[in-house]
Amino acid sequence: MEFVLVRMANESRKETELSVQNLELGADRIESSPATGEKAPRFHGGNVRAAALRYGVDEKRIIDFSSSVNPLGPSSSAKRAVKKALSDIGRYPDPDSTDLRKAIARYFGIKAEQIVCGNGSSGLIHLIPRVFRPGKVLVPVPTFTEYAAAVEDAGGEVVPLVLNEKDGFRVDPVELAFALKGVEMAFLCNPNNPTGRLIPKQEMEEIVEYAVRNNVRLVVDEAFMDFNDSDSIIKKAVQTSHLVCIRSFAEFFGMPGLRIGYAVSDETTIAAIRKGQEPWTVSLPAERAAIAALNDWSHSKKTRRLNEKERDRLLSALRLMPGVEPFQPSADFIFIKIKSIDATALTDQLGFRGLLVRDCSSFPGLENGYIRVGVRTRRENKRLVKALRELLIR
Repeated sequence: MEFVLVRMANESRKETELSVQNLELGADRIESSPATGEKAPRFHGGNVRAAALRYGVDEKRIIDFSSSVNPLGPSSSAKRAVKKALSDIGRYPDPDSTDLRKAIARYFGIKAEQIVCGNGSSGLIHLIPRVFRPGKVLVPVPTFTEYAAAVEDAGGEVVPLVLNEKDGFRVDPVELAFALKGVEMAFLCNPNNPTGRLIPKQEMEEIVEYAVRNNVRLVVDEAFMDFNDSDSIIKKAVQTSHLVCIRSFAEFFGMPGLRIGYAVSDETTIAAIRKGQEPWTVSLPAERAAIAALNDWSHSKKTRRLNEKERDRLLSALRLMPGVEPFQPSADFIFIKIKSIDATALTDQLGFRGLLVRDCSSFPGLENGYIRVGVRTRRENKRLVKALRELLIR
């Protein structure tokens, strides 16, 4: 069976390689692997259009497990805010995103001056190294690939911190403390993408102390922390210039298409970031939708309840499958080691069935053998489980 899957996947790649590269990568989107220093294509999940072309499936029939976006979508109040904002798109948005920063400040009990908003969390990830121009930057491996790309785009050098699978890809605070010596900045994703590993708040506070002691600016991407807010260190970020926390409205709030995120730190650091930022990075509809989303507590509770129940159900089903080793999740996705067959071939076979999962072989530090699946609705998760059983159990 494995031979057949690999052969079919290879044939499919040959037929669609050029068109998929054009859609996914653009003209010259490349990244460096911090583990090897080699150049490799930059891949991300959620490209339904490219998947439809690759697998010959109608876009409307594809269920996207490759991105970790709220399956409920945006709240109804956020969608209403976008529609209402359409009547105002004939004028420029507020370049300072004043109303949104005030809404975020109320949400966390901090000051608006300690917040900067941007064009998605990825826009801020790239902005911060451009503003502070660090020479050497510590980046865990594996993790979200935009950190390394942002550092190199700003002329910095990536220093990898290789995470060990035997430890569940855990970031050890003591090892990190030693690794921080000699670098000027460090990126951490918490919970980590793609492994789903969460660094508990107590350990994160230790790491912040190490960063302060070594005069390192620590950038913590909390894109998935809305599912575990008790472990957030945003309140810590406003107290020191050595810590910047980044959040997104894409995953938990279900609005990746609006491209909106924000960063939190002390007022001096935020002022420096805002000074280096181009104007009008947040559109008027995006700002209005984000404010509405923050105030929709009912939708947030429903999202957390759905994610907790369906994540546990999906995790239990995966643990019963042969040759499958799911890691304990802390967000709205599950990181899985596939032992029985080629994971890339499995990804393709699921794609032909209209089920898009994230092949993690493009993450530096991970070989072919891992996939990541977002948690979706019960009906959609059941369809994925059924397909996996058919492909893995013979």
